[in-house]
Amino acid sequence: MARGERAETVSGVPLPSVGTDAKKRRMTYFYEPCIGYYFYGQGHPMKPHRFRMAHNLIVHYGLHRRMQVNRPFPAAEADIGRFHSDDYVDFLSTVSPQILSQNSHSHYRQLKRFNVGEDCPVFDGLFDFCRAFPGGSIGAAVRLNRGDADIAINWAGGLHHAKKAEASGFCYVNDIVLGILELLKVHSVFFFFLFFFLYLFCLHRKPTTMWVFYFPLEDPKTAVESKATNSCFS
Repeated sequence: MARGERAETVSGVPLPSVGTDAKKRRMTYFYEPCIGYYFYGQGHPMKPHRFRMAHNLIVHYGLHRRMQVNRPFPAAEADIGRFHSDDYVDFLSTVSPQILSQNSHSHYRQLKRFNVGEDCPVFDGLFDFCRAFPGGSIGAAVRLNRGDADIAINWAGGLHHAKKAEASGFCYVNDIVLGILELLKVHSVFFFFLFFFLYLFCLHRKPTTMWVFYFPLEDPKTAVESKATNSCFS
């Protein structure tokens, strides 16, 4: 399978129309079976097993038969690096509980630098987790760009607190930014801003994602780099 397809796929039946055009809506759903086995730690409020619970409900209600079910490819370091800094991505790819057990002073400097600790702990398989959920969001954007779906879902996504070079609010990789950057390869800036402002003002406001793209006089494709020194990025 070509890398651009970004998923292993099982086809489903399109949803009936809820509009006046009588057109069936093609829905694609991304789910990584391993995503629910990652564990932030005892007592931590972020519990990835909820994604597995949501998937089980989808299957038990038979909703998977109404969708194209996809297992996403893990996001590559280059994919994550479209927004996040190289040194931050390198840190995520190498840090582990075993390394931290060495009690090196340099390791703890890095933890402080990248805001990794209580809210965003280092756990087993951290970077695999950081590749798994963005893979679904990027894959969903690819399907929309190619016109293969009208609706795309990644329940494990939406970890939008992560900054350019810093973890934040249980989030290590900002898959919302990565998905938007993928959509901008095809869709116009006007189309993007229409949906972005719905997200920003009607759903859930978060400074990181807002500051990455809220530059009315700039091309959002280049704003990520041009504003890299903003406090929301570093």
